[in-house]
Amino acid sequence: NLASRLEAANKPFGTVVLVAESTCTAAQVAYAFRGVGSITVPGKSSVVAVYEPLYRISGLPSPQDSSSQISVISPETADMAAESDEENILNAWRMLPKSVLMGLTKSYREGLRHYVAGDFPKAERAFLEGADIVTDDGPTQLLLQLCREGKRPGTSTWDGVIRFEHK
Repeated sequence: NLASRLEAANKPFGTVVLVAESTCTAAQVAYAFRGVGSITVPGKSSVVAVYEPLYRISGLPSPQDSSSQISVISPETADMAAESDEENILNAWRMLPKSVLMGLTKSYREGLRHYVAGDFPKAERAFLEGADIVTDDGPTQLLLQLCREGKRPGTSTWDGVIRFEHK
């Protein structure tokens, strides 16, 4: 199933958890996510947008407190959700100060935008900025590697999708 294939995609992305857009949407009131790209997984031909949970949104109401206000985060604005949290942010396996996470997220988003558009020099520059902020960020390192390995866009078939061919 898709969940187990996304679990396998954690290895090349260097992440702990990746989720599909449907999970991101369902959990958007509890967690902020970073879009890491669109992929195909072994055995599937459809493209899946994948997200990495960044942190649990603080101040969630208890089930008994239905009057509390919650900011809803859509996948489109998930990358910017961290701006509303003044606390340190749990990035799946470590604590990162808000300013570090915001810098990393901004450079990754910019790099991914250029990567998808096929502008590899600009993508590489943005990913290098992110690598300067957090040297061991898995998604940044993967996309930087893809840029450097010559995964260049074809003239008419480039779509920016990251294809995993082996389980």
